[in-house]
Amino acid sequence: MAEEDSFMDDVPTDRDVTADSKPGAGVGRGPVTGPPRWVKVFGIIAIALVLLFVIIHLAGGGMGSHTP
Repeated sequence: MAEEDSFMDDVPTDRDVTADSKPGAGVGRGPVTGPPRWVKVFGIIAIALVLLFVIIHLAGGGMGSHTP
């Protein structure tokens, strides 16, 4: 029994994480950051253009009449 107790003492738990450590930060690495601002802006613009395209086509508009 003594061997099992000492083994369990070596297993890290969630309580071993200090308040200063950040989740996702690896050893020897800096803090994990998100994507650059230009990627976010480009993504928002792309989503807005796709939504605009879908709304225009659902509303009956579009790129002109495709039927003769």
